[in-house]
Amino acid sequence: MGEGELPEAKIYVLVDDYARRRGFIGQHGFSALIELKRPDGATRVLVDAGQDARVILANARRLGLDLSQVDAVLITHGHYDHAGGLLELLSEVELRNKPVIIHPDALKPKLAFRAGKLVSAGVPGLSEDVIRARGAIPLVSRGSLKLADGILTTGEVRRQTDFERVEGFYTVGPGGLVEDPMLDDQGLVVELPAGLIIITGCAHSGVVNTILHAQELTGREHVLAVVGGFHLEGASQEVLDRTVEALKRISPEQVLACHCTGLRAFCRLQSAFGPKFKRLSSGSVISIKSSLKA
Repeated sequence: MGEGELPEAKIYVLVDDYARRRGFIGQHGFSALIELKRPDGATRVLVDAGQDARVILANARRLGLDLSQVDAVLITHGHYDHAGGLLELLSEVELRNKPVIIHPDALKPKLAFRAGKLVSAGVPGLSEDVIRARGAIPLVSRGSLKLADGILTTGEVRRQTDFERVEGFYTVGPGGLVEDPMLDDQGLVVELPAGLIIITGCAHSGVVNTILHAQELTGREHVLAVVGGFHLEGASQEVLDRTVEALKRISPEQVLACHCTGLRAFCRLQSAFGPKFKRLSSGSVISIKSSLKA
């Protein structure tokens, strides 16, 4: 990048439920490499680690990416399809003394009822000590962290809407099984001169809540892109309609959805946003300067 050039962000989708490009692997989960290029250098953040590091590594090789050049890893929450590949990845890729940002609740037991049975939804054995034993530095934080100029985590997302609710997840409290409000759910915010890029993992906090929180953190309103899983699979028609209405008011330049967004929501977002909407998959690469192009 030459002197005087604008910063540029690139987003490489390393794991999604679907692979629609030849040679890439799809697997339920999410992982993306976010690269911010500035005149004074570049910062690379890996957002989530899917459920299997082998998929991340295979897709990264296909894209010509060297994951040892990652500057930090952000785990958006403690579910297996976002954090399950982390420990294997730390064993396979040299990330010594690189920070792994994670909310303390992501390290708690994560459970859900599936087909009437209580099943694990988390990552057994995930802990600060295990992350540290693999050479990385666990940064356990509830709040927002600045990772570099123009890149910060959201930390805990303030819940503002009355239609985005966390349901169906559990953890272990002092008295036994309790509902899990998923306070560990967080995202990544990239600031460019023209506006914000907001990356979600699953957006359990609500994709609208996450955007509003990012705007509050940065004091900026214009959204270039919201990217990631929107957790609308199985959402009621009311929740889907109100989410789309709120997104229209926010008016992002691009809506780039994948993973847990769900087929009904993909169709609804396509109808609502037309060419501004894109469904991502494993192997998708997005470049963003003042506007966005795929």
